[in-house]
Amino acid sequence: MTYNLLIADDERLISESLSAMNEWKERGIEVVGIAFSGKEVLAWLDRTNIDFLITDIRMPDMDGLELLQYLYEHKPDIRTIIISGYEEFAYVKSALKYKAEGYVLKPIDTDELLAIVDELLADQDADKPITSATEFIPKTYHETVVERAISFIHDNLEKDIGLRDVAENFHLTTHYFGQVFKSVTGQTFLSFLTRLRMEKACELLKNPEFTQYGVGEQVGYKDPRYFSKVFQKTYSMSPREYRRHLKNRGYRSQD
Repeated sequence: MTYNLLIADDERLISESLSAMNEWKERGIEVVGIAFSGKEVLAWLDRTNIDFLITDIRMPDMDGLELLQYLYEHKPDIRTIIISGYEEFAYVKSALKYKAEGYVLKPIDTDELLAIVDELLADQDADKPITSATEFIPKTYHETVVERAISFIHDNLEKDIGLRDVAENFHLTTHYFGQVFKSVTGQTFLSFLTRLRMEKACELLKNPEFTQYGVGEQVGYKDPRYFSKVFQKTYSMSPREYRRHLKNRGYRSQD
């Protein structure tokens, strides 16, 4: 199946460079045209079936956010990726509000852009009818990214990872990924990561063979004092007091 892509950017060099990329054909995508303003985009939409749109957030006549709002209200099936020279929160928040599928900063990292496109293509394929009797619930691009990010966090919980590390793993800007993560989970990345680490620490502390220092290391804290501080803040008791609490309750490790 071939998908139609429209590229909109008033900087001709950028729009023409993007349209000439060989990677589109490799993915079954045809660049049907280039637009240099929001109004030109609307004209394209009137005469052509568009599956994907890559658009600058600032253009003459009608900027990218106005265009996003129009698509959100009138053509919600078009998957849109924003490109911008601006990383301000207001732009990202508005893009998320109108269901932008990605936010790529200029100068454009084509690997980051293509990674988002690949995720969208996977979503498109997932939305196709299936013949098995198994119930299938397709996920949005944002939900897919967060689901994979959470899996990545679980697999690397013992490492000193942060928001930037996870965002780079998925070829997204740190700011954009942080906003996507919070919009899907309702929590900041740091709050979510800390909760996972503390829950894992509680499980490990049940095993008397692990020292407090060793438990901290296994959940990503190389400084035992900082681990104890975070644990105290989370549970209103130190790791040592937590173990004493378990002992008083008659808990016995099965390890």
